[in-house]
Amino acid sequence: MTNSDALLPPLLAGLGIAELPEFMAAEYLKDGRLIHLLDEWSMTQGGLYFVTPTSRSRPLKVKVLSDFFAKHLSEPEWRWPK
Repeated sequence: MTNSDALLPPLLAGLGIAELPEFMAAEYLKDGRLIHLLDEWSMTQGGLYFVTPTSRSRPLKVKVLSDFFAKHLSEPEWRWPK
C-alpha cells in the first residue's frame, strides 16, 4: 500500500481533492467516480531511462526487453483520456 492507496477511500467518498498517479486514477476517472480538476495544470513530466551497452555489443535479450518497454510503456492501457 502506498500513500496514494490510502487517499482513494476518502476521495471516492467525496471528502477532498488530491493528486494521484494517472495509473491509479484512470479507472475512477473513466467511470465518473472521480473528476479531473485544474485541466491547465500538470506536474513536470518524468522519464524512464534504460541504459544499455552500445548497439554493437548489445545482447539480443536486452534489445527484446528494450522493444517491449517501448511498446508497452509508450501508450499504456491506463492512459486517461485515451
